[in-house]
Amino acid sequence: MRFKIFLLFLLLLFILLLIPKILPTGKFNFNFEKKENQEIQETKILFVGDVMMTRSVEKKIRDLNKKYVFPFINILDYLKSFDYVAANLEGPISENGVKVGSKYSFRMNPDVAKALNESNINIVNLANNHIFDYGKIAFEDTLKNLDKNNIKYFGISYEPLVIEKNGTKIGFLGFSDFLKHLEVRENKLGIAVVNDKMSEIIKKAKEKVDVLIVSFHWGEEYQKLANERQRRLAKLAIDSGADLVIGHHPHVIQNVEKYNGKFIFYSLGNFVFDQNFSKETMTGGGVEVYIKNKKIEDIYFRKFYLNENFQIEKMSERLVPYELENKIYLFREAKTKEEWQRGLMFVKKPVDYDGMIFIFPDKQIRSFWNQNTYLDLEVYWLDDDKIIKKDNLPSIIKTQKPLIITSPKPVNKVIEVIKNENLK
Repeated sequence: MRFKIFLLFLLLLFILLLIPKILPTGKFNFNFEKKENQEIQETKILFVGDVMMTRSVEKKIRDLNKKYVFPFINILDYLKSFDYVAANLEGPISENGVKVGSKYSFRMNPDVAKALNESNINIVNLANNHIFDYGKIAFEDTLKNLDKNNIKYFGISYEPLVIEKNGTKIGFLGFSDFLKHLEVRENKLGIAVVNDKMSEIIKKAKEKVDVLIVSFHWGEEYQKLANERQRRLAKLAIDSGADLVIGHHPHVIQNVEKYNGKFIFYSLGNFVFDQNFSKETMTGGGVEVYIKNKKIEDIYFRKFYLNENFQIEKMSERLVPYELENKIYLFREAKTKEEWQRGLMFVKKPVDYDGMIFIFPDKQIRSFWNQNTYLDLEVYWLDDDKIIKKDNLPSIIKTQKPLIITSPKPVNKVIEVIKNENLK
């Protein structure tokens, strides 16, 4: 037996001595580093508005004998196309606690957390005016239910939620402009609120990440335009290091601004909510963010439409937010030769975008006409992002015969803005 062990030892020793002669480098060389020429993948994040799945939403789900994933069924594939989907969770997920809020208090079934996970809604903001509607017990249950379903959260600490993906560190900070008596403190559960230290908090967070998104629960309910306080806080956040500002609470989509090259989406409205008393409260916004090489490369916008069952029935095309004469417009993008030729032809009724942007691969003298065009348009000729000239292109109804307009010099961008009277 000892002799056999000795022979086995000699065999292993021989193999070990032989390996360096076999390897071209003469040593073990396991290289796990990424190849320099390997393309860096982009990280895709979708931000949506308020999610509240109790009250009439829950009743409708039960009446139809559906599961809690029901509101998201029609766009599941779309939601799953993103690495992360971030929403504002408008209330606790718990069966416990005692109502301490107003008559408008929310508490969602624990199965909601499972439905969010199944829908790829894997990040939620908790810094809002409803997360403590049923007290500390329900709040703690919420954290447990989110953890159980692998849903990350932010807004309950002044430290950012940090996610590292594709070589980029992405940070999320949330602030509520309401219920400041519930502010998180050392050894006390609570939410992050707007305070006089906010600028310093954002600066410190930015030092830890490559891209920082700051979320605010702010503003006035049902107002379509941001107020002065929202504008001031958003600019302060960007001056302090935020790369993108996302807002919620007004329950309707609000205006978009660009400040120092950074976008501000003041309110994304309702994503899933039971406020069916207006078209505006049944329409939500979504911001698609594409991150690559440690920065935000592209941002797009969509609109989501709830039906009478509080289910997202459809969504708009992907729209380009574009700054033109100090205003942000949401444009459809013409990408193909067919779309370049068709433009806004045959569009006859109010639409959910402001016009169309044509981005060409080269600079040429370009001509547009109003054949089969039933909307009055303002046409901007651009050399890159510089406006060369603006023309009016009336509808074919007004001119009767096709009218052709031509750029005064070679351009590679053309924008058609639908005149406001067409959208009424």
